[in-house]
Amino acid sequence: KSVQQRAVKAAGLRAVREALGTTWGEVEAFVNKEPLPIVVKPVESAGSDGVKLCKTKEEAKAHFQLLMESQRKCGAQGAAVLCQEFLKGKEYVVDHV
Repeated sequence: KSVQQRAVKAAGLRAVREALGTTWGEVEAFVNKEPLPIVVKPVESAGSDGVKLCKTKEEAKAHFQLLMESQRKCGAQGAAVLCQEFLKGKEYVVDHV
């Protein structure tokens, strides 16, 4: 998820603002400056599993911690959580290989 956003940025296109972290401290500054709501999602998931639109900073922190704990319990090798800006509008999904 984060890799795809970095590729979009590298191509010179606007990508979603985000912070990736394995601890709350790694994403806290981003969450504090970003307008609410914020999207919080695990990197070790498929589709919308574990994705939550958090309306408060406290909700974002609690969901971040829940996601990290659940990914670690499952033995996820690359366990981390993405906090992203909320993009309001129509959503288009493009599947690719």
